[in-house]
Amino acid sequence: MISLPIERTNILGDNLAYVALTDVMGDDRTPARTARTSYRNANKERSEEQDAKLTKYLIDHAHNTPVEFNQVRFYMKIPILVARQLVRHRTVSINEVSYRYVTAEKEYYVPQLDRMQKKSESNKQGSADELVKNPAQCKAYIEHACDVAFDVYQKLLAEGLAPELARAVLPVNTYTEWYWQQNLHNFLHMAALRTDPHAQWETRMVATACLELAEQAFPSIVGAWREKQARAK
Repeated sequence: MISLPIERTNILGDNLAYVALTDVMGDDRTPARTARTSYRNANKERSEEQDAKLTKYLIDHAHNTPVEFNQVRFYMKIPILVARQLVRHRTVSINEVSYRYVTAEKEYYVPQLDRMQKKSESNKQGSADELVKNPAQCKAYIEHACDVAFDVYQKLLAEGLAPELARAVLPVNTYTEWYWQQNLHNFLHMAALRTDPHAQWETRMVATACLELAEQAFPSIVGAWREKQARAK
């Protein structure tokens, strides 16, 4: 694995949530070199342009295995409600902070006022563009409920209740942290689904930030993938 400087990309507008690309395996030329193993000439010298052309061909024609030899590893701090959407992608290795072992910090996600949107009439699980009548009141309700939940959580711990039970009262907008490691093919599949306009806004922000960081590490691969995605629309 290649060690990278940990540069956090803040998301969700509250200065708490972030993603950071901590490690990668392989580089922009790995898929092409891996694919050429089929012809026993993987070690033959090629130019970057030749490798980029082959990589684009692999992605365009869904020859996915060579792209799987690249990997990305992220560290994320995100609300539990977002984490549970991402974890639906089961082609990933995750190690998450456990509130059985550590005390949860009183940190929870509260949507900004311009995110206080009504329920969509056309998308049963989504949000409409229109805001609710009183965004500030909705924000206050969320903050009050979370403050009460964390106060009860602390009281339960003070009573000596096991942390694995006390955490039951924590809301799903509590922040969690984890390492997320995935091969690049499956990561790009996740990014395609979770950056789609139908995905929840908070989840889209996480996926978009991860995709932009991955593109810095693999500009040729992700660029070819973006071109294919654009043609499909």
